[in-house]
Amino acid sequence: MTPPAGITVGDLLEASTRALAAAGVPDARREAIALLAAALHTDRGGVLARRPDGVSEIVAERARSWIASRAKRLPLQHLTGTVEFRGLAFSVGPDVLIPRPETEGLVDAVLRAALPDTAKVADLGTGSGAIAVTLAVERPSWRITALDRSARALAVAGTNAAHHGAAERIQLVEGDFASLAGRGPFAAVVSNPPYVTEDEWLDLAPEVRDHEPKEALVPGPSGLEAYEVIVPLAASVLVPGGLLALELGHTGASAVSALAERSGLRDIRVLSDLAGIPRVLLARR
Repeated sequence: MTPPAGITVGDLLEASTRALAAAGVPDARREAIALLAAALHTDRGGVLARRPDGVSEIVAERARSWIASRAKRLPLQHLTGTVEFRGLAFSVGPDVLIPRPETEGLVDAVLRAALPDTAKVADLGTGSGAIAVTLAVERPSWRITALDRSARALAVAGTNAAHHGAAERIQLVEGDFASLAGRGPFAAVVSNPPYVTEDEWLDLAPEVRDHEPKEALVPGPSGLEAYEVIVPLAASVLVPGGLLALELGHTGASAVSALAERSGLRDIRVLSDLAGIPRVLLARR
């Protein structure tokens, strides 16, 4: 199709940036570039390199529609349908939490933990399957149990596992955390559990508060409720010397460390993320 006169990638980029900035979207230009890259089936560099190029009306309308939705604070990842996590593309949507860069640190810590080649690993609250699938891709000899109480979330995790050729190495289990009992023993229990308090949830950005599943974010009033189940459970299903690896909320390090100590775990360590926030707790049975 011949591009309509006067409509260029640069024009769309500038108009999109202005629209997103007016709507209060953080990093409006970066987000505009990301949406145009998806609409043009290219990357950031491709958008910038093609600024003088004309675009078809179909592409222009697709980009305008996405920008309008983003201006209403629909998450960028819900519009493109994917998010990158440790170099892998994961399908996401309103049924799962969008994987965050901070969780990559949790996965890195597990991969560095020198687990056995034939380790059985449990991922509690798997959501999109980002943790489980990444571990299965990085360690093909491991066997992963990915547990979530949401059937819709497990469907997304299953799609991602199949996409990355890991479906045969990941057992999807529908149920709450207690469903892990009797399925061990495990060399590691890993989780990015819900840890946002009710009060914190009210102050979240609308992209998160209004479009991501609340049950994947908020376990209860204190934000510690999920840890209070997971930590003693892990102590009972881990092999001797087995690893518990948890992502932490920004104020949870002391309380979760104390809970791990009371549950009889040892070698308790807390790792900080790039912003200096205590983010990952590691402990051994």
